[in-house]
Amino acid sequence: MLEYLYLARWDQTYSFLVSGSPPMLVRLLALNALFLVLYAVRKSTGARPLSAGMALLVQLAVLGANLLVLFQPQVENYLLRLMNRF
Repeated sequence: MLEYLYLARWDQTYSFLVSGSPPMLVRLLALNALFLVLYAVRKSTGARPLSAGMALLVQLAVLGANLLVLFQPQVENYLLRLMNRF
């Protein structure tokens, strides 16, 4: 199973994560830090734990936000084409 790590194209991954202005890595770190801060504030106020369904919804929101950051140019192009139809 470790051979997949050796076969990965780490140079392409690194160049993707440092591309952009600000770099993609910084945007992902900032977004995930925001969700971590929200979790810390909720925990410090003594709120009761989330239900299983709500926890799944929050995890899907974090995943969706990360995917939006990763695929931002494609999403912007799609939304522009969608808006130009009307």
